[in-house]
Amino acid sequence: MPYPRVASLKTADAFHARLAALNLELGFDSSLPTAGTSVLGQRIDARPGSSMWAGNRWCILPMEGWDGTIDGHPTDLTRRRWTHFGISGAKIIWGGEAVAVRHDGRANPHQLVINEQTLAKAPNPVRRVLAEGVVIGLANHTALISRQGTQRPIADSGAPIRNAGGATRGAVLVFRDVSKERRAEEELGRSQAELRRSEESLRATLYSIGDGVLATDADARVTRVNPVAERLTGWRESDALGHPIQEVFNIINELTRAEAINPVRRVLAEGVVVGLANHTALVSRDGVERPIADSGAPILDAEGRPMGAVLVFRDVTKEREDEEALRQSEEKLRSMIASVRDYALYMIDPSGHVISWNPGAERIKGYRAEEILGQSFSRFFTPEDRAAQKPERELETANREGRFEDEGWRLRKDGTRFWANVVLTPIRDGSGGLAGFVKITRDLTDRRKQEDERLRLAQAQEAIRLRDEFLSIASHELKTPLTALQLLLLNSRELVSRGDDQLAKKIERAQRIGDRLGMLVEALLDVSRIATGKLKVNVESFDLGEAVREVCERLRDSAIGAGCDLSVVLDGPLQGRWDRLRIEQVLMNLISNSIKYAAAGPIRVSLAREADQAVIQVRDQGPGIPEADLSRIFERFERVASARHYGGMGLGLYVARQIAEAHNGTIVASNLPDRGACFTVRLPLDLPARLLTPR
Repeated sequence: MPYPRVASLKTADAFHARLAALNLELGFDSSLPTAGTSVLGQRIDARPGSSMWAGNRWCILPMEGWDGTIDGHPTDLTRRRWTHFGISGAKIIWGGEAVAVRHDGRANPHQLVINEQTLAKAPNPVRRVLAEGVVIGLANHTALISRQGTQRPIADSGAPIRNAGGATRGAVLVFRDVSKERRAEEELGRSQAELRRSEESLRATLYSIGDGVLATDADARVTRVNPVAERLTGWRESDALGHPIQEVFNIINELTRAEAINPVRRVLAEGVVVGLANHTALVSRDGVERPIADSGAPILDAEGRPMGAVLVFRDVTKEREDEEALRQSEEKLRSMIASVRDYALYMIDPSGHVISWNPGAERIKGYRAEEILGQSFSRFFTPEDRAAQKPERELETANREGRFEDEGWRLRKDGTRFWANVVLTPIRDGSGGLAGFVKITRDLTDRRKQEDERLRLAQAQEAIRLRDEFLSIASHELKTPLTALQLLLLNSRELVSRGDDQLAKKIERAQRIGDRLGMLVEALLDVSRIATGKLKVNVESFDLGEAVREVCERLRDSAIGAGCDLSVVLDGPLQGRWDRLRIEQVLMNLISNSIKYAAAGPIRVSLAREADQAVIQVRDQGPGIPEADLSRIFERFERVASARHYGGMGLGLYVARQIAEAHNGTIVASNLPDRGACFTVRLPLDLPARLLTPR
């Protein structure tokens, strides 16, 4: 509520003088009591019911609804009701000059026409009509104050009354109260202002949203185009206004390329919200084609009848691309999952029931998808695991810690067990809630078998190492007393008189046993040296043919004793560089092996040169070697025949191969076409420098 302020009259005396003149002019009783003294220029409280000092002759109380101020310009107080010390009904017009006051019986009433804006007396049209004899209308903003003091806005006109001669004899005024028209105009103005504000708000909204917006009238002609719609259609709003909607909003079916039905027609005809069909594209004014999604809605009047339509649409190119990328990603994922056959990859719901199944799961677990979907995954566990509630603990751990991994026995559909590695991972929804689990299972049964085999192999290797270590120690420990025994037998043989043939034969037999035992101990030592990488070759130049003849002669008695005809075939001297003792050891092992297994049959030893290699062959006509055993007879402690029948430890061929390979040579066994076996040794005539061991 504004406060009244007196500012146009600069002094209190001037203000009081003006009030006194007004009092005399209006005929008020000058003897009214003084209510107080005003302070000019000060704001005075004017809430309804409170006092306001306007001069030392006046005390007035503002009535409800007063909002005027006295502030240096004429202020209309006509509609304000005041009370003057019990004299009610006073109406004051305060302006540049007081023009009328009705004061029950105290003032002479006047009936006036005034200007509503200036509050000044308006010229009475009658005087001009009479003076000029013309029809005159009232000026705008004219108000009539009735005899009772009521002010009404009026519209009127004055016309002369003429006599027969055309002379003006009087005047007639025709006027009407335009209060209702004024109120209607004011209401219309307020409505129009509200409409303008609503229009501006609507325009701001439409022009700021991210979708394209087109509006039409009832004839489907464009009335509004927002900036997004301008960009998508290629039409500026100024160009599009008034055009048929189908010209601006040109849509086609992406698949058939035919013109699509424009939704505005149906919206206007049926007054319903209509969406575009799938695969609809918008063709812009410059020919650019974009896939769109839209909807059309009617604009209804007060009676609910369509007076236009609005289309809201958007470019869905990016959405299409994202959808296609997602589709391809999902397709790749499905293909990947479907192609994985080494892993069981499936999903289970939060309670542990299977909701998806891949081919790998079917292969590993044996269930088809239709057999297992909806079933609890606990059926994959062993009875003892189910009794221990292991399935429930897996789900709980995965949900709590975000992952669970384990290895253990699982069951197939047929009841067989397999060793599995399982990984269980929870799946969360958008709100972080548990949506289910992804479980990946690998069948590691073969790997577990391999690990068991590796463990057994490692254990076997350790046993062999311990055995080799024992043999090495044992052979060294045996060699010393054996050497002493052989010397004693030799001395005993020399001391036996020539007449005691029986004792001499016993000593010779003991010597042969000692020699055989010595060879066995030496073989054990060789095995120990080979196992520890200490087998060395001491190279010297010699005639290999001579060495072959000497070994054959050394073994001839053994061959004759076994009924074997031992023959030697040489091409002549064959000079080379080898370790003579080791080469003779190879020959001894091969010829002894033939004497053992090919008893009573011929044995042929040959030596020949092939290019830069010496080739030794030992042939017999024994039972031969089974094909399956040809590759293993050169391994340690490997035998073809039973030790019960032939004796030996299965070390001779192993040592022979190691010696041949130490000379950068080879040794192989084969079966002869007719009968018997053949051992072939190939040795380079000279060893590479890296294999030479200084003597």
